[in-house]
Amino acid sequence: MKKITVKSYAKINLSIDVGKVQPNGFHDVDMIMQQLAFHDDVEISFEANADSPNQDNSGIESDRGKPWEKFQIKLTTNRVYLPTDERNLAYRAAELMINRFGEKKNGGKIIISIFKRIPVGAGMAGGSGNGAAVVHGINALWKLKLSLAQICDICEELGSDVPFCALGQAKMNKKLPAPVGNDKMAASCVRARGRGTEMKKLRGISKAVVIAKPNFSISTAEVYANIDDAVVDRRPNNDRLEAMLNEKSSDIYEEFINVLENYTLKAYPAVGVLKSKMKKYNPRVCLMSGSGPTVFAVFDDMNDAMMLSDALRKEGYESYWTYTAR
Repeated sequence: MKKITVKSYAKINLSIDVGKVQPNGFHDVDMIMQQLAFHDDVEISFEANADSPNQDNSGIESDRGKPWEKFQIKLTTNRVYLPTDERNLAYRAAELMINRFGEKKNGGKIIISIFKRIPVGAGMAGGSGNGAAVVHGINALWKLKLSLAQICDICEELGSDVPFCALGQAKMNKKLPAPVGNDKMAASCVRARGRGTEMKKLRGISKAVVIAKPNFSISTAEVYANIDDAVVDRRPNNDRLEAMLNEKSSDIYEEFINVLENYTLKAYPAVGVLKSKMKKYNPRVCLMSGSGPTVFAVFDDMNDAMMLSDALRKEGYESYWTYTAR
């Protein structure tokens, strides 16, 4: 049995601006995403069938395509409440790869084992990263030799932030095979526009980070469905932030703005309470990530980050200290 482990990294949003909803049902976004070193471990194994490659591969139609009858997908995770079927993005990623490339294969069993660390439903792309990791893993195990651009195109079918996860994993997982492993597209910080899939590589930041999550999750769909009616106090200047990141300016933090806070903090006051607690430790910046409810704080000194994270855990929050990935 062949197997590979892909580290699936969390992300935070250094800024998010959201435009009006478009005819395709998606909002136009302009955001800067930064990968963290904090990660899940996704192990993908493939056990090939011994059947003749000329055997008929006809299968049963489903609403996601034609998963070949000769393939099986088994998914397990250390979080017992997570679905292990097509409701899980990692499972759907395996289905997608079978539908794209399974006809050339002899069938077999794809086994996915996910060790979760990233909080679930936290606005940190935990599930999206797991899906991207499966695409990377099957590309490696089946020796498809896909380019990183091709992998991003596949990941776009799974979700808007899955391609960024694929870029970050290519940057940090040094054992991914060529051409992915040495692709210049690989990035741990990008500016993403449109649906979030039009990406430009940026320098990013190198800092200690605390992430903290209240004991509930928030639906991304809910936040985006209500953001058009929210009063936005201030929007980020992402052109300025992009230039400041690339110039390694020390004054970048005033441009760390998430317009989604204008809905989430009012609808879920507990997120604002958490943010206020974290700001008491004087971080360089404190901001909600994505649609929430996770809040992150940036520090120059890892000791300060560890002190805050320990204090939040004592209060019952799910909290971790980590650092940004470069």
